[in-house]
Amino acid sequence: MKGTFMKFKTSDGISLDYTDQGTGYPVVFVTGFGGYKEIWTLQVRYLLEMGYRVVTYDHRNQGASQRVKKNDSFTRLILDLRELIQYLQLEKPILVGHSMGASICYGYIAKFRQVAGIIGVDQTPKMLNTATWPFGFMNATATNYKQVASREPRIKETLHGLNRDVLDRLLVQKNRHPFERSRNIELLEKHFTKDWVSTLNVSEIPVLLIAAIQSPYYDAKFVDAIAQVNKNVYGAKLNNCGHVIMAELPKEFNQLLRHFVLKNRHRQVG
Repeated sequence: MKGTFMKFKTSDGISLDYTDQGTGYPVVFVTGFGGYKEIWTLQVRYLLEMGYRVVTYDHRNQGASQRVKKNDSFTRLILDLRELIQYLQLEKPILVGHSMGASICYGYIAKFRQVAGIIGVDQTPKMLNTATWPFGFMNATATNYKQVASREPRIKETLHGLNRDVLDRLLVQKNRHPFERSRNIELLEKHFTKDWVSTLNVSEIPVLLIAAIQSPYYDAKFVDAIAQVNKNVYGAKLNNCGHVIMAELPKEFNQLLRHFVLKNRHRQVG
């Protein structure tokens, strides 16, 4: 089933907007909180040129997907991804997630194993800072995370802005489908409470963690903390970019993407 913008209905009756292009080994891109699938424009184009099958989609309550009255289940987002993969009959896909989308990928491999690998983009596996985990989201802790989640950070997510092509496409979608942050705070709170450190520490599935050294949200050294524990986890820290690495440094990011998908192509065969 190929085309540009299409609709998929989840088991609880919610319509998700997705794209499915190409005919090769599958790669699925997963956006972050309040994100739009168009953020992956340059990665989609790059992988299609490499001969891959590329899927992007908007989460419920985001982008062109259906709005719901209550959106407070992180587990439901993992299930949405699972159902879309099954619907499209994707065998052993590689998952690439950004920000909260990366956490969805971490949660996916905690529940399901039929993936060839995952890439997490600027997303710590544990949002809450503790005495033993100083790599959480800004100053968020178990005692203040609801307050942190309720306030939109007054920071600039990018270091030098987004690629112009990506930005133009994003602006069109943002105008058509505005994101209402206030209606999704409970989901963000659930995201804050997740701890995927143990999942990544024991993962037998290859994982690439890509962090921005100038990220406004995270200490990039979280990739080292995980990679030094598990030989199946690899870390990369990119300089001169902020949180939206793939649209700030698309050439550098795409080289890491290329290396990872080619290195793990054998896991998608058969």
